[in-house]
Amino acid sequence: MKYLPPRWMAVPSGTLLLAGLVLGVTPNAKTFEAGQKADVKGVIISRDGDTIKLRGDDDSVGTVDLTSTTKIQLKHGMFGRKTTMDTGALVPGLHIEAEGKGSDKGDLLADKVIFDPNSMRASRQIDTRVSPLEARTGGLEGRAGQLENRAGQMEGRQNDLDAAQKQTSQKVGEVKAEADQANQGVGDVNARVTNLDNYDSKYKATVYFKTGSAVLSDEAKQNLDEIATKAKSEKGYVIEIAGYADTTGNQTKNQALSQRRADAVIQYLEQKGDIPIHRILTPTGLGTSHEVADNSTSSGRKMNRRVEVNVLVNQGLVSSNNQPANPSAQPTSPAPSSSTQPQAPPNPQ
Repeated sequence: MKYLPPRWMAVPSGTLLLAGLVLGVTPNAKTFEAGQKADVKGVIISRDGDTIKLRGDDDSVGTVDLTSTTKIQLKHGMFGRKTTMDTGALVPGLHIEAEGKGSDKGDLLADKVIFDPNSMRASRQIDTRVSPLEARTGGLEGRAGQLENRAGQMEGRQNDLDAAQKQTSQKVGEVKAEADQANQGVGDVNARVTNLDNYDSKYKATVYFKTGSAVLSDEAKQNLDEIATKAKSEKGYVIEIAGYADTTGNQTKNQALSQRRADAVIQYLEQKGDIPIHRILTPTGLGTSHEVADNSTSSGRKMNRRVEVNVLVNQGLVSSNNQPANPSAQPTSPAPSSSTQPQAPPNPQ
């Protein structure tokens, strides 16, 4: 309940402004009605044992409690096949859907937690990054509580410190500056956590194949060596791979051929390029779709017999490692990202 001072009590405007700044540190909390069924989707921002803090897709923060009967499931493919997982798979950065009922504390008692493979792979690389951010958020919240207590003490002493008004006003200004820094810190942490789900395309390469073949040429291997070297120089990267075929032959065989080509690229990157398995997203064979040239010509079909490799870099991890040393300095124009540009495919023998 908001406190309204009597008309005879002098309350400085700086004190009221300070209270508003301190309250601004509190996050947008989400609660669940006791006994009512509910489901929520969002990203895990922290976990303490069987208690999960979840930032919902609506940017609210709620608590999900795991029990001995909670089902943890990994969803596969377009038909929704599910695999039972251990609770250890639920790590910060993972996007999940939780179903259950509200508890007396306003938490969600989860009956079921579902997530997909792509979110699982991305969460593995950011798990160790989230914990320091959570620790920093807790410190900032504790600092905000201290500032709120100091503001209350200063208001209680206001009637007895008329003679020291100038000194008190100066102190309020110092506390306001500290509150501004605390708010800025919380904003930076929230922005980084939000960006953990966002990726930028950093490098691209295209390799080509002979008609009806999924065997890598020497030139294709050279291109894959180059993009593997570039990828390993980045932090928080994943690799997306898609295979294609031209219209030679029937659709069923072309679909299988495009998948074999994607698998051949993945096998080479893992075995020869030393790319960890968890860095590679599920490969996809897309058959004759997404053609880049006319399949009615020989040159066009050469361009369509390909596998596209795309290196994606996590925005949240990149931003946390690239803070400017001098915040007052003017930013310079960013250099364009380098990539392995697609070249005309070699002539098949």
